[in-house]
Amino acid sequence: MIADGDRVLVGVSGGKDSMSLLRLLLHRLGSSHEKYSIWAAHIVGDSRGTAIGIDSEFRRWLDHQTIPVVVTEMIVPEDEPLPMNCERCSRNRRRTLFQVADEIGCNKIALGHNMEDFANTALMNLLSSGKLATMAFRRDYFGGKFSVIRPLSYISEHDLARFAKSCAFPVMEAKCPLAATSRRKAARDIMRSISREFKWAGVNLVRAARASEGLESDLK
Repeated sequence: MIADGDRVLVGVSGGKDSMSLLRLLLHRLGSSHEKYSIWAAHIVGDSRGTAIGIDSEFRRWLDHQTIPVVVTEMIVPEDEPLPMNCERCSRNRRRTLFQVADEIGCNKIALGHNMEDFANTALMNLLSSGKLATMAFRRDYFGGKFSVIRPLSYISEHDLARFAKSCAFPVMEAKCPLAATSRRKAARDIMRSISREFKWAGVNLVRAARASEGLESDLK
């Protein structure tokens, strides 16, 4: 996912996963054969728009990072109806990240999705559209100008929660009013129920989704 000379922009939402990703990529710099540079970006905004502010403790955490950090409002078209649905919010957030990456010359955008996120997405797609597919571990955009990478693809949410706690990250709680009623939340609840009976349900679902897309997987 990361090659020598890459300029990596890490999207930091304020959640445990993205904060852990930034810390791990910074730590990896000390021993990695690939020499890369890291920036971080926090995009202000959710389904309600951009007038939501930033938690003060999280802002202090961003200010104390040893790498450049960009804090900017999400690009929201003037005719965008509010509140945005999850798809539109995600699309506008990604558009903003691409713009930030372009402005500072980054070619990789790293996002903190964990293994459960991939499983939840696969289940959501299966139930809503009959298609077994999940997010890409890496996907190129604009003819390869940018690549979106998800380095935590194989890491469980449980392990990331333990790591974030040990690092005492000031994790921000999601306050989006649609978070509790979204299809993703419904898929997440179903997966948690299934996983209590079938321990490897999430891993198997991701493996099956990648196989259906003609992608190999080394998930065990």
